[in-house]
Amino acid sequence: MKRFAFIFLVVAMSFSLCSCSKIKSGFLATQAAMAVNNGNFKKAEQLYQEMIALEPNVAEHHWYLGTVYISTKEKEKVQKEIAILRRMGRDDLADQMFLLLYQPVL
Repeated sequence: MKRFAFIFLVVAMSFSLCSCSKIKSGFLATQAAMAVNNGNFKKAEQLYQEMIALEPNVAEHHWYLGTVYISTKEKEKVQKEIAILRRMGRDDLADQMFLLLYQPVL
């Protein structure tokens, strides 16, 4: 019985940790969007990097970080995020970012 209780506790803690990272990531995403809207790209970069540290396999985090780099004209960093997206199998997001990076300004 004690063994069952211990296993249950470990499983319950695993689920709570999972949901906590999702909640924190959602909170960071809201803060990052507000930073971008306010033109505070350094803060947005920091927040997206925190999100990537929490959930490194979420392609959208890399895409949003890449858009910050596009806004700050950091071409090499954008290219790095494009490469990461391609390795993740997200050519759709990589192609979108590529087009944003190289689209002519009217």
